[in-house]
Amino acid sequence: MPKIPTFTAQARPTAEPTGVTTNLQLSPTATPAGALVKPLSKIADYYAREKQISNKVKAGELFGDATVDIFNAAEEAELKITPQEGIDYFNQQYNSIKNKYKSQAINSDVASYFDLEFSANKNKYVNNILSKTRTNLVTTRVNQVDQNVKSKIATALDGNNFQLNVLSEDIVNDYKGLVNDGIISEANFNAYKKGLPNLIEVEQVRKIARNNAAEAFAILLDTKNFTTIQGDERRKLRSEFGTLAKYQSDLITSALDTQVINKSKEFMNKYGSQETYGFSPEELQQYKIGDIEFDNQLDQVNEKIINKKFSFDTNYNINTDVISKIISGEVKNTKTKFLLAGETESKSILERAGDKTINNNDVTFLSDVITRTKNDTFKKQDEQFLNYFQNLIPLLQGNTFLNYFDKEYNSKASNLRQVLHKRYLQKLSEGFQSNDLLSYTSENYIAKDIKNYLPKTSDINSTIEEMVNSKKINVTDVIPKLEGETPQQYFKRIESGIDVEDTTAKDTLSP
Repeated sequence: MPKIPTFTAQARPTAEPTGVTTNLQLSPTATPAGALVKPLSKIADYYAREKQISNKVKAGELFGDATVDIFNAAEEAELKITPQEGIDYFNQQYNSIKNKYKSQAINSDVASYFDLEFSANKNKYVNNILSKTRTNLVTTRVNQVDQNVKSKIATALDGNNFQLNVLSEDIVNDYKGLVNDGIISEANFNAYKKGLPNLIEVEQVRKIARNNAAEAFAILLDTKNFTTIQGDERRKLRSEFGTLAKYQSDLITSALDTQVINKSKEFMNKYGSQETYGFSPEELQQYKIGDIEFDNQLDQVNEKIINKKFSFDTNYNINTDVISKIISGEVKNTKTKFLLAGETESKSILERAGDKTINNNDVTFLSDVITRTKNDTFKKQDEQFLNYFQNLIPLLQGNTFLNYFDKEYNSKASNLRQVLHKRYLQKLSEGFQSNDLLSYTSENYIAKDIKNYLPKTSDINSTIEEMVNSKKINVTDVIPKLEGETPQQYFKRIESGIDVEDTTAKDTLSP
């Protein structure tokens, strides 16, 4: 029979009862639920603190957004003229901003934290507003007195009986009011009184400058004039009046130029719109402007009309040369005298009117060009057009010889330039671009009917034959004619059979 094993215990006997040993110290009478009370309380405290921090963070975010609005409101309030206006405006904005952001709080705790933090900074803003608006109030009051003083000086200077002592006493009383208001001290008041003569002299010379800055500038060059104005103040006034004089001069010149140009156009349009024997002195007076030079030139044009010496012929090349003078800035208006190549006597556009180089339509056209040169954008547009049109001249002429015999060439060229320019300006006013209007490939090309204006060889041929046979011209003075050569043969020889209509190739029409 097998032997049952036996075990021998190694542990030492103790006084502890049999059971599981733990580190928990429990009262023999405590229950398990009671043992968990303290740990659960600590966890609750931790989560409560975490929630509190979270609420503060949310409130801080709202406060950060609101701070931008309240800062802007405070700056606007600081611009108010009086402290009361500033504070009233700020309080209104303050409450509106607070309610706006407080309503965005996710719970009452966030709202409370936001309210406390938002309200904590109010006094800082209020104090700044009071400080700035008080300064504004003082500045406004001082400026009002200063403006009132200058107004009284200006009124006194405009009167016939300027009495310095009466004016001074009145102004001193205004300054005394600032002392009574507590705005300036007695020292400041005495400084104002001492500076009064200087203030009056400055206003006197400014009055002169308003009408004639150049005169005021010249007056200040003499140190014996306006002796209270010294040093930097005198230099600054001279600089100011020098700039003003230039402005006044340019303004007057521009106004005169405009008046001269407009009256020239009115006169020519009236003359060209109906058959007339000239204008009576009374009728002519409505076109005069009081400028001796212009009025005299207008009289000269009227005399040409009355004496039937006003020619409606035109010279394209002369007009082109005049345009060059205009573009360069040499010709400012229709009365400006200028020299052209080969001339010894300067003459204006008006003086040239009716002398077979510039007719009434040319005067109007040239006047428009002058007006447009005074605007940089319009000037560039016209320069583009004029350069483009110059490239059309070979087409319009056919060639030099045809031009010699075509006595209507100048008239046709001048007329075409004016017709196309008018179209050009109309299209520009409708919003089209210069390059588009001057490109033969464009649908908006202004010279689609160009062939209607080009000379035809057949027409010129018959004209030459008629003129040669009638001996109205001596062709040998131009190109020698061969013996026995007919006009047709002569013309064909020198022209090599070229027909002007064949020269209208696309590349030639390109601007």
